[in-house]
Amino acid sequence: MTDSVLTNALQVLFDQLWAQASPLRLTSTADPVTDLINLLATGMKDETIARQLGISSRTLRRRISQVQDQLGATSRFQAGIQAARHGWVAGAD
Repeated sequence: MTDSVLTNALQVLFDQLWAQASPLRLTSTADPVTDLINLLATGMKDETIARQLGISSRTLRRRISQVQDQLGATSRFQAGIQAARHGWVAGAD
């Protein structure tokens, strides 16, 4: 099986973008809610976020639910939008 021209082009593009990328820096703030929202905004999976925060996946889901309630959001996506509107997400200004 040989690589296609498209696959080769995508690999070159990926390699170029990867070389220009900055490492993800996860810094903690004084506010655990802000920390949680910023980690969610990175697109990490729940298991990774829980590990980063040093909590169980179940505790993470409970905290996400509490943040959604606090923001009046019915979904994680809606919570993200509301958090950005409140200025809770790093780089959302």
